[in-house]
Amino acid sequence: MSTKTQQPTPRDGAHATLPGGPAPADVVDARAALERLDRVMSENVGLANEVLRSYEQLNLVFEVTHQIAEITDVAEIERILVGQIGRLIGADQVHVVASDDARRVYHTANGAAHQTEPSGPISETLRQKVAEARAARHTVASETPDGSLVVSPLSRMDSMDVVVAMREQVDRAFSAGDLMLIESMLSFGGKIIANCELHEKLRRMSFDVTRALVSAIDKKDNYTSGHSERVGFLARMIGERLGVSTVDLQWLEWSGILHDVGKIGIREEVLGKPGRLTEEEFAHIKEHPRMGYEILKPIAEFDPVLQGVLRHHENPDGTGYPDGLRGDEIPLFARIIHVADVFDALTSNRSYRAAFGVDQACDIIRKDSGSKLDTQATEAFLAALEQFRQDQPHTFAHMFVQGRGQ
Repeated sequence: MSTKTQQPTPRDGAHATLPGGPAPADVVDARAALERLDRVMSENVGLANEVLRSYEQLNLVFEVTHQIAEITDVAEIERILVGQIGRLIGADQVHVVASDDARRVYHTANGAAHQTEPSGPISETLRQKVAEARAARHTVASETPDGSLVVSPLSRMDSMDVVVAMREQVDRAFSAGDLMLIESMLSFGGKIIANCELHEKLRRMSFDVTRALVSAIDKKDNYTSGHSERVGFLARMIGERLGVSTVDLQWLEWSGILHDVGKIGIREEVLGKPGRLTEEEFAHIKEHPRMGYEILKPIAEFDPVLQGVLRHHENPDGTGYPDGLRGDEIPLFARIIHVADVFDALTSNRSYRAAFGVDQACDIIRKDSGSKLDTQATEAFLAALEQFRQDQPHTFAHMFVQGRGQ
């Protein structure tokens, strides 16, 4: 009698699987769920990385906008803006193309921009993209044999530059986010640059008007024509000898040019009087430093020149005016301008005397050094003047000898 082996029967709801046969339905479902979970996790990691990158970009945008908002030098704003754009969108080079197709090329790395000379004329492809962005006034992206380009306009006060960001690998196209980022930054940067350019234009206009005013004051007296410009020139020359910074040299020169602006308030009969002044007339003309100070004080741009204008008749021994300051109480600009002013006055004709010769004037200045004139400024002046006479004899003669009674 044969015996049959009893096969176990699956419980209700269970699934039997023969060896080598298809997977049970619940295993298939689990595998599919795991695959979906893996995809979701991968997507989440990608999203997290994208969010992190966006956060870093926003952080950098905030930093650069805050940084350039406090700068007034247009070239420095452009350098910072270009460097950070290169960093934010991973550009290898950034070209700034001006309206005449002249270009400034920057190599960017780690948020810094290093300007280099263009290797050659702008290519025809680049010229077309620049023209397209300039005409459309919006950002244009393109793929070229040399790499990926994004071209975006940078509006200035009176012109429009175009910024070209380049990635040298052809398989690294710029994203839509990159385009939005560069467009936003250039829009903000362009407004800052335009404001700086407007401020500089107004500043130049203010200085030009002031220079014209000073020239008009000089011409009120035939004996002082060109005096203020020469004092500004000599003051700068002394300042260079003393190691004054480049920025301060500009203000020092302007202090010299403006030192007598207060004479606009002096009566013409006193300014042009042939002969020596009375005590009352001299007291009146001694008011011009304070008058000049009061004229310029409301103009914020002229703040660096005020002390030079107010104090240029103070003497180290305390006998000067308007306040009888002594020694180092007198600002450096004023000490320098005083020496330049005295020399130019000595070498100019006056209604009551002929001009002194250059060497004679220098002897008088040496004699007054330490009492009426600052010793350090005097020594710097004498050395600088002699160097000027040797280096530029014709200019020297034209300024201080020819046509001045010598």
